[in-house]
Amino acid sequence: MFKKLIIIVCSAMALPVFNVFSLALTDDAPATYTVKKGDTLWDIAGVYLDAPWQWSSLWRQNPSIANPHLIYPGDTLQLKWENGQPILTHATNGDLSVAPIASTPASVLRQYLTYDTLMGVAEVDLAPRVLGNHEGWSYISKRAPFYIDAAVENDSWFIYRKVETFDRAMDETSIQMVSLKKVAEAKLVKVVDGMSEMMLTQQSQEVRPNDILLPSLGAKTGEIFHPSMAPDGLSGQMVGHLYGSKYVGLRQIVVVDRGNEDGLKPGHVLSVMQESAALRGKKGAMRYEKDVDNAPDPVVKALPSRSIGQLLVIRSYPHFSLAMVADADQPLSSNMPVVASGSS
Repeated sequence: MFKKLIIIVCSAMALPVFNVFSLALTDDAPATYTVKKGDTLWDIAGVYLDAPWQWSSLWRQNPSIANPHLIYPGDTLQLKWENGQPILTHATNGDLSVAPIASTPASVLRQYLTYDTLMGVAEVDLAPRVLGNHEGWSYISKRAPFYIDAAVENDSWFIYRKVETFDRAMDETSIQMVSLKKVAEAKLVKVVDGMSEMMLTQQSQEVRPNDILLPSLGAKTGEIFHPSMAPDGLSGQMVGHLYGSKYVGLRQIVVVDRGNEDGLKPGHVLSVMQESAALRGKKGAMRYEKDVDNAPDPVVKALPSRSIGQLLVIRSYPHFSLAMVADADQPLSSNMPVVASGSS
């Protein structure tokens, strides 16, 4: 079956400037789809589109529904055609008493959407630190109180461990952010001589001296955002895995060196690019550049780069963003280029 290709022409402010792109439905895009518990917006976009970042061009928000942005388990979605263009709308409503489906799996993203996981170096340096307990244990558990190096007022605190530092060169300066992994929660017992006595209330790992404390702000429910195209022409790098792994795969979280000030927002989709090898030499005698001796061959030809994965931005900061690996043809590694999907 041939893919249905529809040319969509968008104009801006009545100016005679057009942006043309193809909206490609999958070969087996269903006429109707009933949303199931556990579905995500990314999953449903993938049912209908080869490029899920084009979701907003397919999804037509029904003005008769109280909140047309939200999709619930039990909703029936219907694929229709208007003026030769496909649109996807609500056909029937599901159970509005339950939570709407999320953009991505809640179990994967909850900790990244609920707690700060990137902080500026200066903020980290100013944060209270764990000192230890009376017994001098290297690892602190719930069995005994411990002390931190500041007199604090908040009752509830989250405890984090520094994992990785990420750098971005900006003109003549370098901006650094640190990834923090939440390891425990604690409550204030009392303030003593410029220090504070604390007691652990919950932990996923043992607490160590020098761990960082941040006030507990309460859990968030997370954001719901639709997959969408990042700003045209945006490019940057996937600077690493949030917690330091050398390679990353599906549904793992990475750090990208572009953020709010670059126009990157939650829901934007980026393509991860594999830069191909270069060839050097003359026609009929081309060799990979790495296989060429020091002899200066005059012609260098780089093979085209190709997309090997897609990232879905889940949280953005001024100069960095967190993104989930939504698709990958192979394990991804640090310092791979990223570009706005659709411009790859």
